[in-house]
Amino acid sequence: MGLAPYAGEWTATQAAHLLRRTGFGLVPDELEQLTGMEMAEAVDLLLADQPLPDSPINYNYLLDPNVPLGAPWSGQPLVAGINVNGYRAQSLRSWIFDNIRTERLSVRERMAEFWANHFAIAGGGQPQVRLDYHMLLEEFAMGNFRELIKRITIDKAMLVFLNGNQNSANSPNENYAREVLELFTLGKGPQIAEGDYTNYTEEDVRALARALTGWRTRNLYNTAPGTFPEAYFDARRHDTTDKQLSYHFNNDVITNGDEEEYKNVIDRIFQQPAVARYICRKLYRHFVYYKISEQEESEVVEAMAQILEDNDFEIKPVLRALFMSQHFYDVDNQGPMIKNPFQLVAGLMRTFNHDYQIDDFDLEQERRMLVYYYSRAALMDMDYFDPPSVAGWEAYYQAPGYSRIWINSSTLQERTRFTQTMTSANGIGVGNGVRAKFDYLGWIKQIPSATDPNKLITGIMERLLPRALSDGQLANLKEALIPGLPDFEWTVEYGDHIANPNDDDLAASVEAKLRDLFRAFFSLAEFQLV
Repeated sequence: MGLAPYAGEWTATQAAHLLRRTGFGLVPDELEQLTGMEMAEAVDLLLADQPLPDSPINYNYLLDPNVPLGAPWSGQPLVAGINVNGYRAQSLRSWIFDNIRTERLSVRERMAEFWANHFAIAGGGQPQVRLDYHMLLEEFAMGNFRELIKRITIDKAMLVFLNGNQNSANSPNENYAREVLELFTLGKGPQIAEGDYTNYTEEDVRALARALTGWRTRNLYNTAPGTFPEAYFDARRHDTTDKQLSYHFNNDVITNGDEEEYKNVIDRIFQQPAVARYICRKLYRHFVYYKISEQEESEVVEAMAQILEDNDFEIKPVLRALFMSQHFYDVDNQGPMIKNPFQLVAGLMRTFNHDYQIDDFDLEQERRMLVYYYSRAALMDMDYFDPPSVAGWEAYYQAPGYSRIWINSSTLQERTRFTQTMTSANGIGVGNGVRAKFDYLGWIKQIPSATDPNKLITGIMERLLPRALSDGQLANLKEALIPGLPDFEWTVEYGDHIANPNDDDLAASVEAKLRDLFRAFFSLAEFQLV
């Protein structure tokens, strides 16, 4: 097992699995491009550095004197007497989906999502502060894990969320010190004795809290000209005494380092072998499967951890080895996890090419559609900017359910409502009488021999689903397309449409049949898998 390189044939099946796991949905031309490459070339393309996303923009708010419509609001001041944070929060939600919509052949947005869960910050917060935080996750998406944690430690959003800005020598606050050990780097592990866990003790938490004192935030909501949110170090609030660590850290002592002491703290934590294993275990659960057997732990996770350590905690080499491995493409690892809400909603958006209609939208209509996508994912229990706790979403850590937690009686109804809406004749209203719909009729043009209903359904299955369907399921899907009719009925009607593409009545009839077919596809249990 281990991370032995994949030795099989590189086909559309393997390329599709790689795209589903590293991105959102399966864009037809991306699948075609990767299939035509060597596997190593395809993986390197997905891991290549990309420019950071453009800043979110003001798409509909007329009262911000500093930000005209269509302009970015990042770095622009708040305004006394005007609540500009409201529109900026909505803009931020549309921006997340715009990043996913415009991303091409890159794992970065999936890694940004990974870090947003790993370093979860609950609650909306000031939009500029949240934007800066998320841009940090984008910047380090495939970068150095240790350096990312150093930046996170003194980031203004994290300082506010875990009360680091209240942490002082006279009144140490242990919140961040606890979570940096338990959730961000080492993991707690089974309890050994009172106040003593597998990887640290309560005394270590208290010592690290003292070492991290002195950091504060200011101007988070200040409207005075020239003032912007920032984190800063206040030496008067910093504990300059020695901090004694436990036997888990070889009884080391952290001496005063003033403004640089937080770096010494993180460097000392990263000397623990548990750090690499802990984060690689989470990467495995994110990209491969949530269940990790003893053999997979000892052979795959350990191999990933060794690569991480050998590369000074750079994430990219670990991902490259994983995505190039035989284990990643094992048939048992294809389709056993349930899509998270972003994978479902953004996956449909990208798979069915939301962009085709953008030219018909004005800026506000375009962004309202993206906010709609965000809100539907939130109704399915994944509000990107408001995870349920500092531990993130339960589906990523709560045994034994893991990804199955995404599905319950409420969220399953929301998933169904969304797919039914996206297969309705009316679509989604985006303002001024304009409605957004997926172009199913245009989408099936990619499928060879689509005039044959059997080949059409098989082609859709290969693009939408991670696993093949049974003969009975395929028959049921054909019944949804041409209920009670022989195959040639579809062959003739779709063939007539191809020959007469400007016949609106014929196009409407064919499209109605396709909506019924895709609604049947979206109702399959297999459609929820990735």
